[in-house]
Amino acid sequence: MSKSKLFSIITIACFVSILCIPLGIVLMLYYTQWKKKTKIILSISLTAFYAALLAFLFFVKPAVNSGGISLPFGSNSGYTAFDSGSGAKGSGSSKSSAGKKKSNNQNQPLSERVPKSVQQSQGKGSAKFIYPILFFGFMLFLIIMQNLRSKGKSSYENPYVDTNKYKLPLTPDSKIPMVHFLHLDLNEGEKINFATETIQKGNEGNFVITNQRVALLNLSEEIEIPIEAVVSASETTTTVMTIGTRFEDLEKKYYVFMPENQMKYAMAVLKWTAKNITNNQATGVEK
Repeated sequence: MSKSKLFSIITIACFVSILCIPLGIVLMLYYTQWKKKTKIILSISLTAFYAALLAFLFFVKPAVNSGGISLPFGSNSGYTAFDSGSGAKGSGSSKSSAGKKKSNNQNQPLSERVPKSVQQSQGKGSAKFIYPILFFGFMLFLIIMQNLRSKGKSSYENPYVDTNKYKLPLTPDSKIPMVHFLHLDLNEGEKINFATETIQKGNEGNFVITNQRVALLNLSEEIEIPIEAVVSASETTTTVMTIGTRFEDLEKKYYVFMPENQMKYAMAVLKWTAKNITNNQATGVEK
């Protein structure tokens, strides 16, 4: 089982578990080969779902009030409408004290009259509200970063060959897939091992590797190099391959511009071809 399929299975399991949705989103963005559009849609929808789930768990609570409500404002003080105001001794003083308490309560700020337990619960509620927002912002940040990283990468798909059929690293017994490139006249017994488009601005073309030669077919020129003349091949940048040649004591370097996702296949096939030419002679290509 390939790593891509393994991570895809783990990602789906994380989504199904609900609790591991954040982990599943990270695995999907960085370790699966799903389509970019699918990743964006799933990331946004699952992030919104998970944030809503957190909000529901934090804020939606059943209203239970079995013990009644205790009022903090001294509701039992004072007198009722049935008091005549002249009953037992000391009724006048009780009225005046009740009036003073009432006036004192009215003069106090609202924040002082509200119980501390109520104030603390309100503060906790506002703090909990921040968690889903932070989570949603974090996942949105991951999505943006992933899009920025993949923006610079080439989404080029090789029209001549399915590169997934190259099982790297190539061995002497490796089978080369069929390459459908029709812009090169083949010699007798010649077979194309790899072909891709070149991306040098203003000088686009094709790069071809056969079991006999390397062909660079650009707009400005067409270059053919016998495999025996190739003495080195290196990856100068992620999109530029440098091929060193020696022919009749004349050394020369050629630069091939190709999509980033084709570089590893071109390098592997060129080295493999150089080691497996007809007479099995070494050509000096770097390993």
